[in-house]
Amino acid sequence: MYRSILSLPALAAAIGLLAQTEVHQVVVLSEGRYDYANGVQVVPVTLGSFDPSSGSYTEMVAVPYARFGNDVKVENELIYVSADSFLLKYDANTFALLDQEVVHGIRRLALWNDQVLITRGEAGGLSHYFEVRDKNTFDLLYAIEPSDGMPYTCEAVEVLGDKAYVSMNDGFNWPNYTNLVGIVDLQSQEFESSVDLGPDGYNPEHLMVWDGSVYAFNNKDYTGSSISRIDPASASLVGTTNVAFTSGCGTSTAADGKVYYMEYAVNALARYDLQSGQVLDTLNNGLSAYGVLGDPINSVMYVSTTDFTSTGTLCTTTYDGVILASTAIGVSCGKMALDVRLSAGVGSNEQQSLEIYPNPVSDAVVLRVNGAGERGVLAIADATGRLILAQRCTLGIAQRIDVSHLASGLYSVRIDGAPFGRFVKQ
Repeated sequence: MYRSILSLPALAAAIGLLAQTEVHQVVVLSEGRYDYANGVQVVPVTLGSFDPSSGSYTEMVAVPYARFGNDVKVENELIYVSADSFLLKYDANTFALLDQEVVHGIRRLALWNDQVLITRGEAGGLSHYFEVRDKNTFDLLYAIEPSDGMPYTCEAVEVLGDKAYVSMNDGFNWPNYTNLVGIVDLQSQEFESSVDLGPDGYNPEHLMVWDGSVYAFNNKDYTGSSISRIDPASASLVGTTNVAFTSGCGTSTAADGKVYYMEYAVNALARYDLQSGQVLDTLNNGLSAYGVLGDPINSVMYVSTTDFTSTGTLCTTTYDGVILASTAIGVSCGKMALDVRLSAGVGSNEQQSLEIYPNPVSDAVVLRVNGAGERGVLAIADATGRLILAQRCTLGIAQRIDVSHLASGLYSVRIDGAPFGRFVKQ
């Protein structure tokens, strides 16, 4: 976390902490490679840290005894991981293992209040497919039994309000997939109902929440894929749209008012517009995505690629698919999570904030620090930390800065050394 104090004497009397949200790191879960034929872990499952400011990646820890990794979530400087048959918790600063619990068939995770929501699936069946554990102790709080309305293996889980939406795709009962999304009331701890996604909505593998609706990305029988929209108010299906012939297994995310998903027929990410409910276009940037994550704070995307055996790459792109930077990461990174924190910037008693527009930018960016007319030093640095520009500024007055000569990439803006925001140069 960045911490600094304004140094200009004219501002000394007005020093105060300003809580600003920033992406401290992107936590990267790489699945590694397990040789099932010989029972050998060739490449371990790993957790890594990607720094959006510097563009650097560091492999932090290998996940012990896990043949594969399933999901990762970050909250309050803690990392929750599902890998093989383990639920694990790590310190997001040191990556020290804090706790672990055996959970057979564990698949995906969601966090709600002091609880970890867990989906389960395994060939041969389990006693139940959705359970909730205490975040702090990992003690089992309750489970939804098959007889209560969840008799199928489950995959994705997302929370909207006090409801959990769970994709009940029966994915371990090949090829008898189902087309149901279950709804669990987290307050009453009871199964509420299920939503039938219709004839084109079989095998929902990924769920997303956007603008008050729940969206399911469905892989059908892997010869076609679709996107379904669920209305939470009525707990009913709004509609399902076919989007591709074959798509990446879970390689989808909602960002910038669109669903980005891997379309194997063209070996590229495609975009589905959530407002129009139609496929928008294909991003022909040469990236064959295995994992994808939107970053609304920095207005960028993180896209991972892999050869599934020895290498992996993480690319930072604009929402339009322009590659800004890339770095080597672990093998088969399918899941990533934003570690979002409050950074201690400095502001006056009037609660300073920075306006940046347009963002992304092509020619000139306008920067305005809200304030009462004090003077400061405005600095712009590139993703490596190299200083690009430094000039005096007056708080409350917009500064128009020509950036047309800058290379495409991510740039940070600082006022007297304190981080205030970032913008993307296209």
